Amino acid sequence: MSNVEKLPVQPRREGTAVTLIGTDLPAPYLDEAEPSPLMHTASLWWRRIIRTLQILAVLVLVGFYPALIMASHDVNDSPVILSAESPWASPETGVIVTMIGRELEGPGWAADRPGWHPQARLTGLPAWQNALSTSLSQYARLMAGKSETPDGNPGPDLSAAARLLMPEQGLDQTPRLTAAAEALARYEGRLERDLASKPAGVSDVVDELALFAGWADDSYQRLSQRIGTREGWPASREDIQVFFEARARAQIASQLLTASLVSEPDIAVRSSVESRLDKIEASWRRAAELDPIFVSSQAGDARLMADHLAMMAYYLRQASDATRGLGSALIAEEQARAAAAEAAKTEDGAESSEDATDS
Repeated sequence: MSNVEKLPVQPRREGTAVTLIGTDLPAPYLDEAEPSPLMHTASLWWRRIIRTLQILAVLVLVGFYPALIMASHDVNDSPVILSAESPWASPETGVIVTMIGRELEGPGWAADRPGWHPQARLTGLPAWQNALSTSLSQYARLMAGKSETPDGNPGPDLSAAARLLMPEQGLDQTPRLTAAAEALARYEGRLERDLASKPAGVSDVVDELALFAGWADDSYQRLSQRIGTREGWPASREDIQVFFEARARAQIASQLLTASLVSEPDIAVRSSVESRLDKIEASWRRAAELDPIFVSSQAGDARLMADHLAMMAYYLRQASDATRGLGSALIAEEQARAAAAEAAKTEDGAESSEDATDS
């Protein structure tokens, strides 16, 4: 015998099935029993709310990580402003230390992140930081060669900073950058106590201008190789890397150029410099501040999408030409001054000979 047959109330053979709870319910009540409309509506809404929350949870989980990736892309291309209350003995050193601190205290070094970190999925920021560190290393090495010790060796602190700034495959860069900043701080302290020397004179400024123009030429060549390719949409990974490397070099050149001229006021006030300086700075800043929401490099007529690599190459060509023009003008002016001094010296010698003959 089934459980239903044991119930004191005869089961209904037709109509909606009702589950019986208890044994004392009268038959008329059971005939008229039906679900509560209020509870039925509440049950429907409850299921809808649960389903909506589940969908929202999935969307949050799916979209949260990409949002973190986008938020972790932080490229600081603002100008470096050194404190006027405590001026640096070497403004160039102050710029380098400030730019290192910006990366470490801001987004952090992307190449040091573990594989699950959002920054490990980025392309632009790692390229920016790698080019930033490499270019600063090259500039520090140039400074070290111009800041020789009494025995004729390159400056030890600047040489150490140049070595530590250069990225090394398989090594975390964050501790190396910290050590490089400490080496630069030691150089600054020794410079303030007149225990070290720094680059000075027209020849050193010309060498720095040549380094900056070389950066522009190198980036221009790399950009030219990528312009017009049909790889990736809206740009390939290599396109993005080349673009942000060029931006980083333009940022460094624009800041170090200004710092170099601040430390050389006699050169900065020359007419050949004043007439060209605004154009040079504007050219480098246009390249450094070219910051699209996403990099686009599309072959064709660019009817819908811009070609940011072509724009960057154009700005860098202008910056390179203007920088080389300033260097050539300084060299020509220095040669003219040397020729005038030699002529004056020859004239003085001739006058002295005539006086001696007359005597």
